[in-house]
Amino acid sequence: MIQRIETLTRVTKAGIINLLLWSGLFAVYLVYDKYTGSLDWDLVMVFIYLYASILLLNTLFFLILKFLLVQFRYGPEAAYVISNLLVTALFFINNLAVSVYGKQLGMEGVVMAWRGWTGGEMGDFTSSLIKMLIIIILYAGLFTLSYTGLDRLFSRERTRGRVFGILVTAATAVMLVLHIKLAAMAAVDWKMNIIKHKIPWQSVTGFPEDQIRVNEDGRAGIAFPALFTNPPLLDENTELTQLKKLHSTREKILSSHITVSRPMNILFINCEGLRADMLNPQNMPHLYRFASQRGFILKKHYTTGNNTPGSLYGMLTGLAPFYFEPLRGNQFKNMTLEVMKKAGYRQSIYYNSPKQYEYIYRDIIAGTEGFFVRAPGTKFDDYGPRERILVDRYISELKNYKGGPRFDYYLMNVTHFNYYYPEEFRRYKPDYTKNFTIISGPQEKFRKDRVELKNRYMNSVLYCDHLLNDILKALENTGRLRNTIVVITGDHGEEFWEHGSFGHTWGLNNIQVQPAAMIFYPGIKSSSIKYRYTSHQDFFPTVFDLIGISADWRKFTTGKSLIDYDPDLDFAISSLGILCSFKRNGYAIMGDGYKILFRNNMDLNTSPYAIYDDNDMQVDNIDTYRAVRLLMKAADSKRLSPFR
Repeated sequence: MIQRIETLTRVTKAGIINLLLWSGLFAVYLVYDKYTGSLDWDLVMVFIYLYASILLLNTLFFLILKFLLVQFRYGPEAAYVISNLLVTALFFINNLAVSVYGKQLGMEGVVMAWRGWTGGEMGDFTSSLIKMLIIIILYAGLFTLSYTGLDRLFSRERTRGRVFGILVTAATAVMLVLHIKLAAMAAVDWKMNIIKHKIPWQSVTGFPEDQIRVNEDGRAGIAFPALFTNPPLLDENTELTQLKKLHSTREKILSSHITVSRPMNILFINCEGLRADMLNPQNMPHLYRFASQRGFILKKHYTTGNNTPGSLYGMLTGLAPFYFEPLRGNQFKNMTLEVMKKAGYRQSIYYNSPKQYEYIYRDIIAGTEGFFVRAPGTKFDDYGPRERILVDRYISELKNYKGGPRFDYYLMNVTHFNYYYPEEFRRYKPDYTKNFTIISGPQEKFRKDRVELKNRYMNSVLYCDHLLNDILKALENTGRLRNTIVVITGDHGEEFWEHGSFGHTWGLNNIQVQPAAMIFYPGIKSSSIKYRYTSHQDFFPTVFDLIGISADWRKFTTGKSLIDYDPDLDFAISSLGILCSFKRNGYAIMGDGYKILFRNNMDLNTSPYAIYDDNDMQVDNIDTYRAVRLLMKAADSKRLSPFR
């Protein structure tokens, strides 16, 4: 038995030296790719840890492949080369996924990469695959060449299996010791926390879970103290239980006679990535004038999720972000739109994105809308040029519509990257005019172009303002504005590396979670809304209050009516947006001048991990009373009232 093990583990000296050489060079590349500062002990520890990890994974693959290829003459050599190729590809693709998408390998990272490639956002999939194959062939050739040269130098001298075992044992011991050290450091030091992203299997390594930061330098703000003697639990079963009970009473609610005492029309418009600071006289002159003179600008307004699905869930359900995962995971119906339909509202959905984009239609719209409208085209073409067609179609339908009250939802895409605008709206220069593909994430290769990219974005915002003005003028000219509630907002913000990333989805800073927002309804005054903090989940409760719906909307929403001030509800909750079919557990609560980052399904001593003021500035001294009160509101926000 011992002899068989020694035979299996016996390798040439050339193989060991070559592996040590190439693994070392690769570890240097991985470390250098993330660290640009001076050489220090932390950097050395990271290098050794990566080096040992690469060697051990190589060893594991080599032993498995050698056993499988034992019948072949050159089986050991093939096992040696293939194992190194597999390990190199694994670490390299993982590193690429982190650089581009901000996600290490794992189901979410793989799906994001696949979507980026197949959807065209990261270039042509076939050409990318060919390039990768060429790189693999070149790498395999160089690696084999160096191995062959060393093999000739040492005349195929072999090491004993015991020597090989000692080397592996030593590498394992070094890695384990460093792992304990680095895992402890990663819990408190954001710079060391990034090391886990270099390890493709980091989710099972015991490294602490990502803590979403706000500031570009990664600071968490002041260390969050334990504030409770007997801390309440943010239990994710709470919202699931409430939704199940709501689902069980669904038929009873919908079987009742639902009426409205003030049947106004309703128009919700989401503008992709429209951040809060864009609603000003320069970037959006038409909307700013309308909102400031005739409506109400919500200045501290927050999306329920910092991407399109997370935003639309809150806007079209009236629920806090805690409920999105159990809602779609259990295929519960969207009670809000069902109640609107039962109340006699004709519901129309307008957007040029694919109908089943992120399963938005399937999970929160299907079964309630009367019309789903897209401009002619395919799901793969640029939807920007088709926005004009869709706006004109909507305006035409408004002019010709003679029916009862209607609820219209419009998702405007021109402000989504790659940011579309006709030539006459090219005000901000220099703008990025190259042919490019980009998605949200660190996107380091584009950072140098951030000024030009933001100018391109601002030009698309200017065009968006023009289209919105056409819709508002149509409402005015047809007399419909006298009887229409209008909500115009971004679905989320859009970052241009102000906090270290591009786009949205990845951070809880105000740029990403605080979109532009305004509301208009007949009779609104500058004093009508007293809330300082508002959210996407508040729009439908406000609408229900304004139209005087007979159903008790508090049974199926958690938002607040903006026209009924309650100081205990003057806060907002945002979250990381929904991605694919993956659960994300990052939340922020804003209120009383603070922003606290926290996680669900934890007690209130361990759930909060960072605190800032509501302008994303670091807090030096925590007002304990204010922090405790705000965290208790986070727990109390799971408030489907009949089931508390």
